[in-house]
Amino acid sequence: MITASAPGKLNLILLVGKPDQLGYHPLYSIFETLNIRERATVRFRPQRDESARIGMPIVVHTLGADLSDLEPTKHLAFRAARALILEAAKLAIPAVPDGHVLEIEIEKSIPVAGGMAGGSADAAATLVAVDRLLGLNLDRERMHEIARGLGADVPACLEGGISLGVGYGDHMTRLDQPDTPEHYWVMCTMRQGLSTPAVFKEFDAAGRGRSKLPTSLREGDWRVLEGAEQLVGLLENDLQETALSMHPTLGQAWKVIEEAGPLAVLLSGSGPTVAALATSLEHARQIEQRLAEAPEVENTLVVSGPAQPAKVE
Repeated sequence: MITASAPGKLNLILLVGKPDQLGYHPLYSIFETLNIRERATVRFRPQRDESARIGMPIVVHTLGADLSDLEPTKHLAFRAARALILEAAKLAIPAVPDGHVLEIEIEKSIPVAGGMAGGSADAAATLVAVDRLLGLNLDRERMHEIARGLGADVPACLEGGISLGVGYGDHMTRLDQPDTPEHYWVMCTMRQGLSTPAVFKEFDAAGRGRSKLPTSLREGDWRVLEGAEQLVGLLENDLQETALSMHPTLGQAWKVIEEAGPLAVLLSGSGPTVAALATSLEHARQIEQRLAEAPEVENTLVVSGPAQPAKVE
């Protein structure tokens, strides 16, 4: 049995291009991973009937969230495990023993449909755990290549720290250093989620995509490695306007969060989770306390970044 964990993330900067001929959006994104982590525990156990229905000896259980409506083969943890079983076959390495299944238990801490890459963290944790369980010992380059095939945010959750993502946001360059200061955030979740594909569809319909994106770090964006006060005025999310127009209560919640006294407020990914930047852990807890009775906000989480990469625990 192997347990691994992977961090959630926040896009400090998210610039979105017009969709290309394949329908995918080029991105320029600077990710900060956060110390809220998903965990994946993997093991072999004797096979029962459940995996026969999906054509792969993989079974996924999720704790901490109701994903019963999600088709098993579309769970990112399932897809991550399948990718590594196929990789083992290419390398002629035995994978799942005969008569057994690879069982994956996902312990969720990151809000579902909140723009914090919970599903991608599931995939990253599963990749690290299954790689160890199967004895593949894949190098960073190959792990990231597989991660890119699973989703644009999976490499960021695999890498940890603060990273620049270009291409589809999935080609990563690690930016942070050992002396990079810690940033404190209050993540504010909403009662109603937002579908990432729906946000991008509305974004495209409004013609908001950029015609050209940077392909390397923009001058001035190194400030993401400085203290919280230097992030003010730098934070940027092209999806913010679209998400605010789609979500029935997000605009009202935004005003309430701003009134709680953060340095800055930012939409997390495609939303609807809102990130409130604090000067310190004490300041973050003060913001959280001020929002405790706010009916517009479902829940608050005090987190910090940059965080450790996906790793075996």
